Amino acid sequence: MQLINADKRILVIGSLNANPADRAISRDNIRSLQIIDDNEHIQPVTFFNSWGELGMSSLCWHESDPYTLFVASSNEIFKFLLKEQTYTKLDIPNLTDIHEISMIGSKVWISNTKHDEIVSYDMHLNKIGERINLTDFKSNTPEDGESDDDVEVVDKFHCNLIFEGYEGDLYILVHHTSGRQLMKRIAQKFIKSQGNGGVVNIIKRKRHPLNFKAPHSVRKINNQYWVFDSGHFELKIFDKHWNYLRTMNTKGFGRGGDLDTTSNIYYAGVSETRKRYLGLFPGGESVPNMVQVFAVNEYKLLGSIKIPNIEQINNVYCLQKDVADLLLNFKA
Repeated sequence: MQLINADKRILVIGSLNANPADRAISRDNIRSLQIIDDNEHIQPVTFFNSWGELGMSSLCWHESDPYTLFVASSNEIFKFLLKEQTYTKLDIPNLTDIHEISMIGSKVWISNTKHDEIVSYDMHLNKIGERINLTDFKSNTPEDGESDDDVEVVDKFHCNLIFEGYEGDLYILVHHTSGRQLMKRIAQKFIKSQGNGGVVNIIKRKRHPLNFKAPHSVRKINNQYWVFDSGHFELKIFDKHWNYLRTMNTKGFGRGGDLDTTSNIYYAGVSETRKRYLGLFPGGESVPNMVQVFAVNEYKLLGSIKIPNIEQINNVYCLQKDVADLLLNFKA
């Protein structure tokens, strides 16, 4: 069956793996932005081939103007005017390890993951709005195991997404809902243990620990929340109040997804198993980078599309065909 409608294109953003021990290809061979057409033919957006130390991270746009894209590398954000074929860099200092950027109202919200901070940029005023240090949201209640002699506590949420909940509140998706990452000493080395991942409502200061391992990419779909429980190779679905509904298995580590609202098809990014983890998971050696395609109403996997020329998938977007064409032909 046809997995992509004729009037849509799927954009996949990828990169090298962050850890050199996991790398198998050179930076020169990375095609960070690639577009899949309705025949599942894949073309690189060549303008971005050399952008970013490892590749690019994410993008967003306002629903009223899909021809203006905000595009992020790991430490910079650019505003692209596709119709004018021009771009500018946003003046936002001290960004490191950006994961996702998202448009909420008139603001671009940035997960400044390395610094445990979230930052907003007002696209109408063309200036920084808020810079919120997540340390202020750290739990004062110690977690089990914090007092063990072989455990070191690192104050870190590892926020990788800011999103608006169904009630209109601002949320963050985090690896550690307490704001504490536990590092266990094993053979004289400290190894990070994945915490109780979940979401935090930063307006009401309410935590929702959801037992996630390295979660990514909350999406609002049909009055539900869809989110990758990436470390468990699962896509989990919750109602509007964060009550668990169901799980769908993914082939590997999920990150990045988007819904084609006209066909009710969800495109989910799944990364190739990293070299350090080969053999630790069943079938791990056979999992390539891919986009898995799900029918939303039936919660059913329809198929998958393999993605070449990257080591990991960072994000996936469903674009209008004319937007994708302008992006493919961008020559500032």
